[in-house]
Amino acid sequence: MKGEQVKDNEYVSFVTLGLNEVSFYDQYPGNDLIARFKASCMEQRGEVTLINDKTLPVAGQTAYVRTAKADIGFFYYFGFVQISNEYCYTMIGDCDVEDSATYEPLFDDIWQSLQYFGNPAQELTKQKAEIDAIFSRYDTSEDEPPESKLEVEPFSVPEDGQEYWEMAGLPFQLLPVKDVYISDGDGALYVKLEAMVEDYSDEKYGHILNDYEDGKIYMQFYFKKIYQAGIPTGVFTFEDERDSSYLSYLWKGGFEYTMNFSGEATLKEGWLGINGQFADNPVRIAVKLPVQELDWTKYRFLHTDELETAPADIVHHLQLTDPYPAILQEVLHPLTQLESLNIDYNSNNKHAADLREVPKAIKRFKALKSLTLRGISGVDSLPQWIGDLKELETLHINGSSIEGIHPYVFQLPKLKYCYLSHNQLQSISPQAANALETLILDNNKFTSIPDVLIRMKSLKRLNIEDNPLTSLPAGLEKIDELILELEKKMTLLDYSYKGADGQGTVAYDDSLFFSANDPALATKLEEAVKAQGLEEYLSGLSRLGRKAVALATTEEDDYATPGNIRFGGLPDLPADIPYPYFKAYNGEQKAMQFLAQINCANIAHLQDYLPRTGMLYFFIEDQEDLNPKVIYYNGEASALQPGNTLNITEEDVYDERGLYTPFKAVAESYPDVPSFYNARDYYKGVSPELSALEEMDNETEALKDAVKPATEPVHSINSYVFKQHDTPEKEAVHALRGKPEDWMVLLRVSSDNNTGFSFWDAGEIYFVIHKSDLAKANFSNIYAGLESS
Repeated sequence: MKGEQVKDNEYVSFVTLGLNEVSFYDQYPGNDLIARFKASCMEQRGEVTLINDKTLPVAGQTAYVRTAKADIGFFYYFGFVQISNEYCYTMIGDCDVEDSATYEPLFDDIWQSLQYFGNPAQELTKQKAEIDAIFSRYDTSEDEPPESKLEVEPFSVPEDGQEYWEMAGLPFQLLPVKDVYISDGDGALYVKLEAMVEDYSDEKYGHILNDYEDGKIYMQFYFKKIYQAGIPTGVFTFEDERDSSYLSYLWKGGFEYTMNFSGEATLKEGWLGINGQFADNPVRIAVKLPVQELDWTKYRFLHTDELETAPADIVHHLQLTDPYPAILQEVLHPLTQLESLNIDYNSNNKHAADLREVPKAIKRFKALKSLTLRGISGVDSLPQWIGDLKELETLHINGSSIEGIHPYVFQLPKLKYCYLSHNQLQSISPQAANALETLILDNNKFTSIPDVLIRMKSLKRLNIEDNPLTSLPAGLEKIDELILELEKKMTLLDYSYKGADGQGTVAYDDSLFFSANDPALATKLEEAVKAQGLEEYLSGLSRLGRKAVALATTEEDDYATPGNIRFGGLPDLPADIPYPYFKAYNGEQKAMQFLAQINCANIAHLQDYLPRTGMLYFFIEDQEDLNPKVIYYNGEASALQPGNTLNITEEDVYDERGLYTPFKAVAESYPDVPSFYNARDYYKGVSPELSALEEMDNETEALKDAVKPATEPVHSINSYVFKQHDTPEKEAVHALRGKPEDWMVLLRVSSDNNTGFSFWDAGEIYFVIHKSDLAKANFSNIYAGLESS
């Protein structure tokens, strides 16, 4: 699996995740597998330096993560989790170093969302066979020795000054170059080259072009570290479309999908030349670039060598890795127009500790908007004069010995984003940080946090994880995005649940939610446990068994029976309850996506916790922003209007998937148990002996199968949800407070071929409600999440 994020045609981040053989790491040094994995991280993306090592729970196992960075400004995230003696899953993510604070948590989430099924040996063999089959169609050689590395003739500027696009001996018309610019995002040079054929036919061009673009193709590049006296200059080598220096990147379109480019891209004397091959098809391109139109004030300079030929007034963005401290003052002094400055020291760089203070030249940068100083281990104080940089919007200090920050720094009038992780901070006094929206303080030495933070109306995101906190000011929990270990939230803050109506909670009978309260289900679970030879765990498993309701779609619903159990389509609403709409990002009123309606009376005999009568309706906005809504109607069934009479069309629904196909469903109760890939949050305070089941995959999966009813639980009520990390109940607490054990899964809606449900990659959506609200029949405060493989 791979994915990339491209914003405004610019590369932002890239992730690959897949199955691999453990033996792959035999080629790397190390006394054990983990050591060899860590060694591989230092070689797979060229020369990099280590940032950090950590572990995460992934797929029920301990996964290892190593982060590193390259001098060119890239951040790399390497993940490894072993699933057997032969197989492992790996992940690699990358982004710009200065964006790593944003993307590393996203990479963590992607990595921890891993789910895997089936036989890895069969799947890997199948995968290899499919790849071989694809490429064998284009392999015209038999028993030929492997080809040596592609040799490319160096590019020369055409003597006649004529541009060209030559490929596979076929005529291509080079289109006028439109997109040549320096990005004001990552500061790279972007160039898009386009060509086309006038008489496209599959017979003539099908071996090199796809049939979707009608003969039009493009190659788009970005280039870094290319400044030389105002002329883009450099040679970049691609093998299978990857540049090992990571100073350039290639997107392409219109080509036959198995064809990758190998060769060189050369910037020279105001030209871009491409010499190489797409598979076995030679390509030569020469394009003159409008160099005089480039705005170099947007360019991000990466090395002091580039500064030697650059007028000081065009250097607005500078990123230096491991610069020699003795020359920093001299290098920076003339650059008074700087808007962003990034000085980054690797942890193993011998000069990192030699930088003893923040360079005084920075004091002169009155236009500076972003200042990043990483790995400055020798710096033990941040100068007060940082507060004189009145245009500063982002301040990022990492890896220093700084224990405190002068209050004057926080009086910067435009400071919105302050990242202060991995320092030695013990206290801060942001008394007048009126513009501050994000404050990151993780991995410091704080034992408490100043109460002024709760009065800062602009503060939306606060990260105080991994600090030895012993107290927190009341009201801190009101910050929109408070990132803190749940245990500390519940211990140090008022995380009591106030009820959906704000009137507090009511008592409820918790035994109603567990299968032990139902003799028939308790017996079924006991028999299944014994059948799998798990008798010694019967007591603990009995305490975990939930009285769940399985729901499975059966046949398409023609709306002839209003008020039945239905998934997809439209709901049967009474006339006095309007179909729910919301205001979309563009200001339009759009209809919510309907997922299901549950007739409570129809399943009253299967459980004791839902209302005895009435209808429950489940809606989301879309799969990106769920923002759930659950409506409860407890009135006469005769008042329901068939869903097909509602004036709701595909165009009305905000979700791009439109309306799903309506299907009837059947229901049956069963005793559900969790998957022991990730069940610690359920058993650790109840039956810690169940930890042994984490290593018994076959037995626990067989147990889950044994307790299933005849009705396959495609969808379910009060069931467990298979997740790689956290639980739906803990997620609800993070969002809405309370205790995890006080929340329950009101409905789990899975991807379903009948209705057409496809939630991300065959995932499922879960609606979670506080048990007190359920007892009150108040469904106005619902949490929803989406788990996908």
